[in-house]
Amino acid sequence: MFQILKSLFNSPQRDAKRLNRDAPAIIDSATKSFGADRVREIALKTLQHLGEANAHFEEHSESYDQVLYRFQQLHSESRRRTDQVGLTVFTLVIIYLRATALGGIADPAREAIDEFTGRWAHAVEE
Repeated sequence: MFQILKSLFNSPQRDAKRLNRDAPAIIDSATKSFGADRVREIALKTLQHLGEANAHFEEHSESYDQVLYRFQQLHSESRRRTDQVGLTVFTLVIIYLRATALGGIADPAREAIDEFTGRWAHAVEE
C-alpha cells in the first residue's frame, strides 16, 4: 500500500516535467526583471556554486543529499533576506542538481541553465 502511495507522489517523470518547465520560466523572469549586470552576476554565481557542487561530488561520491540540503538552506536564507539574486541563483542550482540526478528525462532543464550561464557569464559589463 505504501509503495502505491509513494509512486503516486514521487514520480521521476512528474519531477522532470516540473524541472523542465521551471528552469526556463525562472531564467525568463530573471532576464526580464533584472538589468544586464545583475543577470550576469546570477550566471556567474550559478556557475560558481555548480562548480563547488561538482568538486564536492568528486571528493565524496555519496553526498548528493548533503549538497542538495546545503543549497536548499542557502535558498531559504536568501528568501529570508529578500535577496532576489541569491534566490534565483540557488533555485537554478537546485534545479540543475535535481535534473542531473534524474538523468536524461530532465535534460531540457539542464540545457536551459547551461545555455543561460554560457550566454550571460561572458557578457560584457556595461
